[in-house]
Amino acid sequence: MNTFELGWFDLGWLLLLLDLTIVAVLIPTIILQRRESGATLAWILAIVLVPFLGLLAFWVFGTTRLHLRRRKRRKVEKRLEPALSMLLTRTVKQESGMELHLSFLHLAEKLDEIGPQFGNAVELYRDGPVAFDALEAAFERAEHHVHLVYYIWEGDSTGGRLRDALARAAARGVEVRLLIDDVGSRSTRREFFTNLRDAGGRVERFLPVNPLNRQLALNNRNHRKIVVVDGRIGFTGGMNVGDSYAGLSSPWLDLHARMQGPVVHSLQEVFCQDWYHATGDDLVNPEYFPEVSEAGDVWAQILASGPADERWRAIHTFLFAAITLAHKRIWIETPYFVPDAPMTMALQTAALRGVDVRLLLPGKSDHPLVLNAGRSFLDELISAGVRVFEIHGAMPHAKTATIDGVFSTLGSANMDQRSFRLNFEANAFFFGAEVALELERDFLGLCDRAVEVTEKSRREVSRGVRLIEGMARVLAPIL
Repeated sequence: MNTFELGWFDLGWLLLLLDLTIVAVLIPTIILQRRESGATLAWILAIVLVPFLGLLAFWVFGTTRLHLRRRKRRKVEKRLEPALSMLLTRTVKQESGMELHLSFLHLAEKLDEIGPQFGNAVELYRDGPVAFDALEAAFERAEHHVHLVYYIWEGDSTGGRLRDALARAAARGVEVRLLIDDVGSRSTRREFFTNLRDAGGRVERFLPVNPLNRQLALNNRNHRKIVVVDGRIGFTGGMNVGDSYAGLSSPWLDLHARMQGPVVHSLQEVFCQDWYHATGDDLVNPEYFPEVSEAGDVWAQILASGPADERWRAIHTFLFAAITLAHKRIWIETPYFVPDAPMTMALQTAALRGVDVRLLLPGKSDHPLVLNAGRSFLDELISAGVRVFEIHGAMPHAKTATIDGVFSTLGSANMDQRSFRLNFEANAFFFGAEVALELERDFLGLCDRAVEVTEKSRREVSRGVRLIEGMARVLAPIL
């Protein structure tokens, strides 16, 4: 009996020694990855305090082993200094008061080597059914190709409706390429797309989950929502494909945009890079980048970012710069709000400078952990003068920001650390009042149906709830 007990005792010590040895080897690796200090500390504590499970979690979620197939970047047009100077002249004359300094526009160009493009038309869709009607109509009119990237494509009635429209396009000779994220669309089986494939369309999955693959990247997903039709019409925004986004199964409030003009080539380029990584097919040739004429007078730019895309974290960098330049107002709508330290400081500082800073957030979320982590930041933001509004009875899923009524963005990126550092995202940025003022009108309408979170209401939060928020905040760097 004593021998049996001693054996289990020795086994426990051996397992502990093995865990400590792995931890000792792994901690330098975590430090050398040069994450934010909070994320580094969170992962070290996880693997030290939760033996083996912490190691497994780090292996699955904490490592970035992505080595994307890269192709030589195709510059859609030559970008010259006069174009930026003209943009500066047109933009700073807006009455809003925000000065888009030439240095800010140089930053825009540096982030993607293209910069803002003039001559675009933009149509915004706040209503899911209208957005999906527009998508289906574009598929029906397609003549050469339809390219799509989606994080979620549900196997429900809305997913089936758009799949069938793509199948009809493929049957009449249109090239259809659909790329869906393997985690986001995990529940949608391969058989769901059989009629599309039978008609000649191609359906591929981004970073397929395979535990035996050294590039297992559950934590790095393609969160983009991009559609390009014939290289001339583009769609992007926050809407995935599914009944929820069409308002059929739950009250979701979302936003999508239809664009025409030169900026569509940038959406096409993001698709081409993602498709090249997934399939090895290089689509960068003139038939997918036809000459486009000016369709409107909107200056626009598409910025893509991801864990292996580029070094500057373009979307995060550009939003941070815009917030620090704001003079009058910063209005942000996001379903998932878990800001990092720089973004928190930028919002606080802007509010303390007298800028009207407002956040529109959900009152209830499909990700409670993220919701509680975000709420843990509210006290310090509200005390600085930030106004926070929560919508109840619906899930606001749009991701927008407007600055001084002259600069705005919409797309797939949430105001959280996952979007800024872990996922592949794409946002459209607009320079000028046309889009910004429309987004601001929508924002005010949503605030009218929301409940404002005040210092008084935050004081009434129980100690138990605050504990939950604080515990969620500890995990914020790795959410």
